[in-house]
Amino acid sequence: MDKPPLGATSVRRGALLASVLATALAFAPVASAQQLVPADFFSRIPSGSAGDMAVSADTMVFDSRDDTVVAQGRVGISFQGFRASADRAIYYQRSGRVELVGNVAVIDPEGIEYVAERVELEDGFREGFLRALTVAFPDGSRFTAAETNFDEGVERVYVDGSYAPCGTCIDANGNRIGWSVKAARIVTDEAEQVIYFEQPSLQLLGVSVISLPWLTLPQDEGVEFPVLSYNDQYGVALSLPFFRYRMANGTLAVTPIAYFNQGPGVSVDWRQTVGDLSYSVSASGVYQFNPGAYSGLANRNLRGAVQTSGTFTPTAAWTLGWSYTAFTDPGYLPDYDIDSGTARNQVYAQYLDADTYADIRVQQLVPLDNQPSQAVFEARQNEQALTHPNAVADHIIDLENGAGRVELSSRLLGLTRALDDTSHGFVHGYEGQSVHAMMQASWSNQYVVPGGLLVSPYLGMRGDAASYDGASSLAGAPAAQSLFSATPIAALDIRYPLLARTVGAAHVIEPIAQLVYRDGEAVPGITNNDSQGFVFDDTNLFSFNRFSGADRQETGLRANVGGQFQTSFDNGGWLSGLMGQSFHLAGANGFNATDGSTAGIGSGMNADASYVVAGVQGGYGGLAGGAKMQLDPATGDIPRVQLSASGEADGYKVTGDYVFIAGQAALSQPQDRHEVGLGAEVPVADYWTANAGVAWDLDANEWLQATAGLTYDDTFLAYGVQTRWTGPTHRTANDFRVGVTFSLSGPENSDVVDLDGGF
Repeated sequence: MDKPPLGATSVRRGALLASVLATALAFAPVASAQQLVPADFFSRIPSGSAGDMAVSADTMVFDSRDDTVVAQGRVGISFQGFRASADRAIYYQRSGRVELVGNVAVIDPEGIEYVAERVELEDGFREGFLRALTVAFPDGSRFTAAETNFDEGVERVYVDGSYAPCGTCIDANGNRIGWSVKAARIVTDEAEQVIYFEQPSLQLLGVSVISLPWLTLPQDEGVEFPVLSYNDQYGVALSLPFFRYRMANGTLAVTPIAYFNQGPGVSVDWRQTVGDLSYSVSASGVYQFNPGAYSGLANRNLRGAVQTSGTFTPTAAWTLGWSYTAFTDPGYLPDYDIDSGTARNQVYAQYLDADTYADIRVQQLVPLDNQPSQAVFEARQNEQALTHPNAVADHIIDLENGAGRVELSSRLLGLTRALDDTSHGFVHGYEGQSVHAMMQASWSNQYVVPGGLLVSPYLGMRGDAASYDGASSLAGAPAAQSLFSATPIAALDIRYPLLARTVGAAHVIEPIAQLVYRDGEAVPGITNNDSQGFVFDDTNLFSFNRFSGADRQETGLRANVGGQFQTSFDNGGWLSGLMGQSFHLAGANGFNATDGSTAGIGSGMNADASYVVAGVQGGYGGLAGGAKMQLDPATGDIPRVQLSASGEADGYKVTGDYVFIAGQAALSQPQDRHEVGLGAEVPVADYWTANAGVAWDLDANEWLQATAGLTYDDTFLAYGVQTRWTGPTHRTANDFRVGVTFSLSGPENSDVVDLDGGF
């Protein structure tokens, strides 16, 4: 929220609401001579007058000596056709009086001007002034109240108040939007950075949907509304925020949960910031009365988990941290929509400044999914490596007088794996202990040769030290050994950008040629733990080393040849593209080395002449599209094609994509992937959008997946329903699901509630 404390002296010029400047008074018509304000002048204004008062002033000051709030310096007020100006406006909190003091001038709707040195506001004008003091923040959110009390800029109490992040929650067309909270009392505590609501009711689109005994809105946390969700295994679930207590810069939250198909659950969350240390501990659990709804390790009565994470930032550059997850069974967190994927148990230290980045971690990766037995889970967990450590460091030095740049980089990966990790005939990791240290130093610069030629030389040296204990009994596994190697690196990048102008467009065409030489071990880490994924395409055509980690590297002499272009059209359209090929000229081809993994297999880099790769993207107005492809020049085959296109206008949106990936028996993927997808979004009313999509498996001539949904989104409130039905060739065939989304956003459109259930 990051709102200024309205009761403090830090609220300055312009912070007092929507501004109607007092200087406008100088231009108002005068129907008669100046006269004193009649004693009953303000009581003539109806107390129930509609509309908000606009107030402006230079400063707003809390005076603790006499418990007053003072708006001072060019105070201007506009309300119901009346306008007033004064040197100061004083609100006496104890008595509720409001006075205008010093050079008071008031103009009524008929243009008659009244002047005085001091006047007291009464009835409707007084009520409007007090209401105006509580209305708006610079971010557009709004508090309103029948009565407001201030406390030295720390606490502010709104009686019979409301909070609305969407301001008036009425858009330019008069539509009701967003959400708000009404409460008997609202307390904003600037010291704790939290808003407390007593007896609140949540309103969506102006309609009250739920009443609660209390509600809190921390500025750095989400709104704690009750949550209703559904899952076909735990049934309907209702979570009720029950208790929140803030102490010692920390927050304790307790949330009971009822799972209608299982039983009672509870979530306990503790978060605290102490100086430079911020941490959280979350625990949750459920007692399952119907454990048979789950299989394997999840078929048990008591399930739960504890998660903790934290960071310590002793300096602006250093961050120390940790995260850890413990559970009764690995399927609990995804089964109850708490977490999914892979948990990372780790401790780490990270350093970052303008020239240096360093990160060192000790990590254990834990898959979060249900397993049929404890033995199966332990076996799968033992296939995951414990890293000790996983460290990287990079440092750059820009030399003076245009002498180029020096880059220093290093990588250290030590790990222990209890079991071999294999699937489909490939090895993702060998059992045993291994360590690999890599250090590389390089120098590069760019020179402009007369005529516009850009020449960029690169010189480097890489050193590797690795060891492996040979614990794996797999056929072809490396024996216990140590390896030390040094790899000299030299590269030359030559580009010749050509500028051209045609009717309606400007063009840059740039031929590119690279020579890259590496003389070293293709598998410098003995075992391959971090360099298994690789797809050759236009994004890495002109890279000196395309492997993702340090355990593999390109070797030999290689030439990368191609070019790129960029076109900017005068009508706002654009087009860019890149195309080229890589040639292995001499030495050992690092992509032909075998280490038991999939690295290099079917990549198109195995042959002396690689696949030809190309990519093109473009756009004009609401239209955009792109294409990528690989071409095997030896056979004329096309191993991979990806196409995408989209169009958007007046809220209507259409998307399409196509993918073809040829089957590769060498990768245990004999079937082609040949799919097309279409999607559309159609506005059906203000803030309402219907969407639908379909994906078709062209190779099997079967539909793959169909989706449809309806969504409301006004940037503050969003909700909707989505359906998905999978076809016979999908990974989860013939599966129909319904998902419900609901989210509330704050004035900066940051999520305060974001629920997504179903899929």
